[in-house]
Amino acid sequence: MIHVCFGLHDGTGRYSKFTGTAILSMLENYNAPPHSLKIHILHDNTLTIDNQNKFLYLAERYNQIVQLHNVEKICADKINKLVCLTPHISSSIFTVGTLYRLLIPQILPDNVDKVIYLDSDIVVNMDIRELWQIEPGDKILTAVPEIFNLKDAEILKSYFPLCREGIVSCEDYFNAGITVVNLKLLRNEQSTLEDGMRFRKCCNNDQDILNYFFSTSYLKLPLKFNRFVRFARFDNEPARKGNIYHYVGSSVGHGLNFDLNDSFNRLWMNYFV
Repeated sequence: MIHVCFGLHDGTGRYSKFTGTAILSMLENYNAPPHSLKIHILHDNTLTIDNQNKFLYLAERYNQIVQLHNVEKICADKINKLVCLTPHISSSIFTVGTLYRLLIPQILPDNVDKVIYLDSDIVVNMDIRELWQIEPGDKILTAVPEIFNLKDAEILKSYFPLCREGIVSCEDYFNAGITVVNLKLLRNEQSTLEDGMRFRKCCNNDQDILNYFFSTSYLKLPLKFNRFVRFARFDNEPARKGNIYHYVGSSVGHGLNFDLNDSFNRLWMNYFV
């Protein structure tokens, strides 16, 4: 069984369509037996009953499984603690939903040793089994370094305080939007992670937190597993099979717009429709 996880906070009621499109793209490209893929959605009370039913219907249509986990019911105290430890989250472009990935080891059953975490602003334009087959081994997670997309260390420093302050090297700072997580190992690190967050005020979001702890102990993935759309455009690449495309900032129009002459916009729209 392949396990894939999304975190979802939908305060406006308009973000579920991004998660749904990401899931649809994955299901369309998944060539494996029925009921061999389980999609875990970690959500809160902002997810409407109507959208919950749409996620369940979507998985049923492709003979796969969606399991909904209401984190506000399961571990409200943990959420409050994470929000207190990351006070900048409310004034950033991120939502509390990005923190839900930190709860994966507690919410998924103990017999699940590995999970793929995916952001919602992506298109999985490949068979997700290719990513699943990468084993973290003795690493806690796998990820694509930000510099593979950005290419320039100075630009990286301008975006990420941990790099600017020299706490994490530019070569090692990774994007946490697409990761394979070794839950066996991460469960052993939960208390260390939470305790350490108290002392790192520069960790403004979950990506900073994960980099602070694991930037020197993760397996680096090739660029195709997390290709930022805006940089693919800059390099004049067309959208093509065999990549996971990250429409970073799609909800505010940075990665996605309505110009259908653009192959990346067409790709997302085709899955959405």
